[in-house]
Amino acid sequence: MDWKTKMVKVARRKILGRRGVFILSNFISNILTIPSFVDSRREGKEKGISAVVLSYNEPDWIDLSLKSISNLVDEYIVVDSSNDETTQIIEELSSKLPIKLIKQPPLGQHIARNEALKHVNYKYVLIWDADFIATDKLIEKIKDFVYNSDDKFYYLVYYPLISFCGDLSHRCRDKYHVEHWLFTWSKKLKYLWDGRIEYLYSPIYYKRVDLSYDPLGYHMRSVKKPERVALSTLFYQTNYYDVKNKKGEEEANKLLEETGLKLYNTKDLKEIGLKIMKEMTINKPCFDYKQLPKEIIDRAIKNGIPLGKC
Repeated sequence: MDWKTKMVKVARRKILGRRGVFILSNFISNILTIPSFVDSRREGKEKGISAVVLSYNEPDWIDLSLKSISNLVDEYIVVDSSNDETTQIIEELSSKLPIKLIKQPPLGQHIARNEALKHVNYKYVLIWDADFIATDKLIEKIKDFVYNSDDKFYYLVYYPLISFCGDLSHRCRDKYHVEHWLFTWSKKLKYLWDGRIEYLYSPIYYKRVDLSYDPLGYHMRSVKKPERVALSTLFYQTNYYDVKNKKGEEEANKLLEETGLKLYNTKDLKEIGLKIMKEMTINKPCFDYKQLPKEIIDRAIKNGIPLGKC
């Protein structure tokens, strides 16, 4: 998509608002689809759901994440760029789940998702991060939609998730995180990068649907092992990989320790991670973690992730 097309899309959203964009898109979809100028059945995909999963060093939640949608999806397309135990976890799950594992370097989310879309075998695509966990309600609602919707239409299906920040007692924002997590596959779909985020480009005849206004899953966004939170933060603060490439690993690790000591008064990664996670919860909306499934709470305790309190 060129910059002019992108500006038109941004302007349309700002002028019409989310609801206005929905109304316009669905009007165009009806005009083109009802008389069969557009018909998603021509894509030739079997009705079913392909989960597209990107993983990059996500061992904390990925097994629970993939298992949580095992009764929903017909296949998993996992693009993995990990250099830790994440790959082994995925390979072990492959003996129980229909996983197609694609290994590639970390080239960017838009590149990884476009690669995954090439391997999709089913009509519907579920975008599923390695730290998403589904609720039973999500399984029920998506199944109901997929198997009762009009097969002619192309759909972008939106629903909210609860994102956690720092611990299990704080959400990242007042509003839930809403995206088009489910959509109809098409040859014309592609992910693009605008220099800040990756986003899905879809033709204007896609019909937009709000599947639910209540959250249907959990995004364990920044509730990971404290050591991992510490390292990812320090890597960013020190431009670790640039320093490593220019001055060597020893100098990069030395800078990592010095930065940790300067900013957090300790070299202990777990202690640094817990301090960072505590900072994340400041002024964040509360959540009663006791509402969560036991397996999530148990995993958090096992990994040293704070349950927190409000």
